[in-house]
Amino acid sequence: MKRSILWVGITLILSIVLVACGDNDEVENPPQNAAEDEQQQTEENNATNDNNDTTTGYNFTHFDLDADYQDMNDAVEVDYENETNDQMEASYRDQSQDIDLNGDAAMEELDSIFSSFNFDENTPDEEVLTTVSEAFSIPEDAQNIELEIQFSGGTEKEYRR
Repeated sequence: MKRSILWVGITLILSIVLVACGDNDEVENPPQNAAEDEQQQTEENNATNDNNDTTTGYNFTHFDLDADYQDMNDAVEVDYENETNDQMEASYRDQSQDIDLNGDAAMEELDSIFSSFNFDENTPDEEVLTTVSEAFSIPEDAQNIELEIQFSGGTEKEYRR
């Protein structure tokens, strides 16, 4: 009996430790400009009754970028999700620049990049890819670039080079 209670206790503790040690991409403190933009966008949306997502100042709710270089697979990986229930996740990895960030640290770095984007779902694919490649310093000779964006209006687009 004591052994089974001990075994249950050890299993419970190990489970808690494993969950706590997992990759935590959750953003606890969104960038300040996103909150300001959110309030401005909410006011505009209330005035126009628009259906755009107002949880960030960005024109998208999901951003997933993967780039492979000639000598390096998964050289750049960016994942950003902003769910409608105010749960935001972000991760940013760039092997060539020795960047490996999650959560708030990733969001802090990504905010300056995302804030510079002015494309939308109607922007030509090549222009979007060029803008994103330049923003993340992806070389022109990158082997593979895959980008998936869900725009605030709900449109999902895939871009490939």
